[in-house]
Amino acid sequence: MGGTLSGEHGDGRARSELLATMYTPRMRAAFASYKRLYDPDGILNPGVIVDPAAVDADLALYPISSRAPVNSHVQHGGFTFPDDPGGLAEAASRCIGVGRCRSDSGGAMCPSYRATHDERDSTRGRARLLQEMLRDGPGTVITDGSRSTEVRDALDLCLSCKACAADCPVGVDMATYKSEFLHRHYRRRLRPLSHYSLGWLPWWAALARWFARPVNAVLGGPLGRLVARLGGVTTERTLPRFARRRDLQAHLPPQPSTPAAVLLVDSFTRAFRPDVAGAAARVLADAGVPATARDGLCCGLTWISTGQLGIARRVLTRTVEQLDAEGSGELPIVVPEPSCAAALRHDAPALLGTDTARRVAARVHTFSGALTELADPDWEPAAVPDRVTLQTHCHEYAVFGETTQSTLLRRLGVGEVDEANGCCGLAGNFGFEAEHYDTSMAVGALSLGPKLAALDTNATVLADGFSCRTQAAHFTGPDGPQARHLAQLLDPNPPGGTR
Repeated sequence: MGGTLSGEHGDGRARSELLATMYTPRMRAAFASYKRLYDPDGILNPGVIVDPAAVDADLALYPISSRAPVNSHVQHGGFTFPDDPGGLAEAASRCIGVGRCRSDSGGAMCPSYRATHDERDSTRGRARLLQEMLRDGPGTVITDGSRSTEVRDALDLCLSCKACAADCPVGVDMATYKSEFLHRHYRRRLRPLSHYSLGWLPWWAALARWFARPVNAVLGGPLGRLVARLGGVTTERTLPRFARRRDLQAHLPPQPSTPAAVLLVDSFTRAFRPDVAGAAARVLADAGVPATARDGLCCGLTWISTGQLGIARRVLTRTVEQLDAEGSGELPIVVPEPSCAAALRHDAPALLGTDTARRVAARVHTFSGALTELADPDWEPAAVPDRVTLQTHCHEYAVFGETTQSTLLRRLGVGEVDEANGCCGLAGNFGFEAEHYDTSMAVGALSLGPKLAALDTNATVLADGFSCRTQAAHFTGPDGPQARHLAQLLDPNPPGGTR
């Protein structure tokens, strides 16, 4: 008979034009007559079986919109999309509807879908809307391009956790797509208040360190709630306290005469937990990787996540040029904050597209990655606990490997690593934004919250990410177990003599 065209699914749209190879003209005429009896107006599945449309008539992803030209970053000043020469349009077209982002277990993708179970809040749902936005021709649904409020609303609950970049079988990176969209959507327009407060946090933090005591007093008092509201920040959370200008130097040990690495003190570590920088420097030295501390450079993460890519580009250009040009230009770069390390490793080359950015990116390590790859093979920390509850930062999971920290902990002698699966829910600026607080807590309650609720006060909780630690503290309160950075756990000479 020459074989069969039937594949159970797709016999209508994809194969109607080919049915003449299986059925005689007489039989197809009978099909048409039968259909006319029951559907005289032709409203049920027009163009299928009896009046077939061409197989290439309704391809949803063709043609790619002229609104998204190849190398569109040249025009828009956004990401270069090095793996997708067609820019955002080609990148968004990676999604072919597999739907792994709709799972409730395994991996970390997609936290917002797991919280809402709404298709629009899945990676696939967002990719579909981006594809519609970038389509031209008959049947186009979204006609206002990157000004679309429908696409903006669909991306609104994306936590920019980057988990999809690792978990999606075809490498959809919705955090990057969201950043690119926001960059275009708000071009020459007023932005949400949180983009000016949280998006500019490194700048505000650099200013606040000169006036840390009065700023902390204001933010911790009745006026703090008003300041939060004015900045689009939720009043449900306690605002973090800014470190003073001299706190970082007070915590750092003397610089080594012959460094083996650069300890890049990122904006979050410098602003809110300079003690982590000191602990990281001591652990690296103890592990045979003495590091010289470098302060005053920023990865641009908060501007990237809010789609302020013009500023992010300028900030990152300065950072990578200085790291590349200084005498330590060949040394590994260790970044205590995982999200900042991921921004330098992944976002800097994708945004700048320069050899300088790629050279610097290749040198970047998270703290746990540095101990895994650079430490003396015979190094052993003084003591480690038998059991650790671990929250791996989503950006470290996506960019540096999901098991880097848990594997290291087991190698160092931790008997049981109980890992909270998925995103903590705070995700940088997301969980501090007033309109996202409920979703943030719902995501956190999927895994991290129950893990913490089962622990006693003396349990060891590790969360290298500032966001993760902040969310953990919000769940446990001041009387529960407090999350620490890995450097604080392994510190050979902690302040006060206790770990």
